[in-house]
Amino acid sequence: MDAAKGVGPEAATYAAALRAAVHEFTTQGGTQKEIAVATHVAPATLSRYLSGERIAPSGYVAALETFLAQRGQPMATDTRSRLDELCGLAHQASGSPAVQLAHLKGELARIRKEKTAGKAELATLKKHADQLAAELRQAVDEARHLEQGRLKLQERVADQDKNLDHAQSYTRQLQAELTALQEQVVLIQHEVKILRRQNKGLLEEQTTAPAPGTHVKATVSGASTQVTGTMRKAPRPSAETTRDGKKGKRRRQEPRPTDGLWQQASETGTPGGMGRETPVFSVSWTGDEAPKSFSKNTLETPGSLCALLGGAFVLYALSGSAKGNPSWAYILGSTFMVIGMVLADDLRPHKKLRRIMRARTLRLDSTGLTTSDPSGKQHLPWTAIKKISIHHTREIDSRTPLALHIQLKATSAEASRIHRPAGWPLSQDPPESCRRPARIYTDEWVPVCVLGPLTGPDKTDLRNAVTTYLKTALEGVW
Repeated sequence: MDAAKGVGPEAATYAAALRAAVHEFTTQGGTQKEIAVATHVAPATLSRYLSGERIAPSGYVAALETFLAQRGQPMATDTRSRLDELCGLAHQASGSPAVQLAHLKGELARIRKEKTAGKAELATLKKHADQLAAELRQAVDEARHLEQGRLKLQERVADQDKNLDHAQSYTRQLQAELTALQEQVVLIQHEVKILRRQNKGLLEEQTTAPAPGTHVKATVSGASTQVTGTMRKAPRPSAETTRDGKKGKRRRQEPRPTDGLWQQASETGTPGGMGRETPVFSVSWTGDEAPKSFSKNTLETPGSLCALLGGAFVLYALSGSAKGNPSWAYILGSTFMVIGMVLADDLRPHKKLRRIMRARTLRLDSTGLTTSDPSGKQHLPWTAIKKISIHHTREIDSRTPLALHIQLKATSAEASRIHRPAGWPLSQDPPESCRRPARIYTDEWVPVCVLGPLTGPDKTDLRNAVTTYLKTALEGVW
């Protein structure tokens, strides 16, 4: 498409830029024919492009850039940008619609190509963003797990600090006892030294002939008296200052066996146990006990309200305030009173509760707390238990049974092993505190055994066993 005879300034500037782009190639021996063949145009057409008689399309600039790059003379970035800008200005300034249409088609093709490349780049970026989001979620989960681990470690460190304080206190006590024993050893060594010296004197006297009228027995008695006097003159333990600032005599302290030795001696029956026995509490229930003996009726309050409402209706009818026939008030009052008595006084037979309750056993001894039922046995050592309480648990068939609850130490391995209290019906969901696999709240009460009827002595024995092993009183309704 030839331009007008007169070349416009925009086309001339564009042509001059093209000539400058191939100038280095032509000055080094290259020809326009080689450029034309490589860029797939006729030599005459290339000559018109370089003279400005014909405006080179934008696609030719890309072909020219590829040719120069292959010949080892790559086009500079600013040169390429300048050629694209001048190409657009030349086509806009051209009066030929065909030239402008060709330029627009080239621009459209370039934009489509850039759009395709942009879509591909956007897809790549989106894929990379999804990967980064997944990595971020994984990092957040890891950080959450690390935070939980840090909290557990803090609790463990706190428990270890407490144990260390107890150990230091016990060590100081042992050190004081050891000091007292060392002082006693010094006294005994001093007495032994005196006795040896006296014994040596007796042996020397026996080697010599006894004088007439003297008796060895009297000599021995004198030696004994001398030894006794020497023992009396031996230095006594220095007085120690008590907490209130007063000085008192140091008492001789006998070494006491540790708790573990005392328990072992008492269990084996050796004299080291001093006749003391470790308490053992053990009780079993068949599961067929009367519900009233171990559970509380949850319908008692609604039943009382119904009975009260029924009494109000009866009084209303008796007072004569009911207009017409007061029989309806009597009927409603009697109905509400019967319902209230059934609910409040627990007159309904709880055959369902007896049918679903299971046999269970509870035992407390020196090893810990042990529960068992037909589904299995569970043992919790005292080192894993903080407190024990007796209080009502979740409702079963309109009744809330008494259960033995414990507070577990979060650092113990048994903190996530209680899934169902002993004796709990299999047809009923266990309490909420048993359905959470990990217990990080140290003040949470977890039921471990549904209790049955207990006598007064049984309750006393249970209290004594808990106090002995946990060093803290039994909490709850008792």
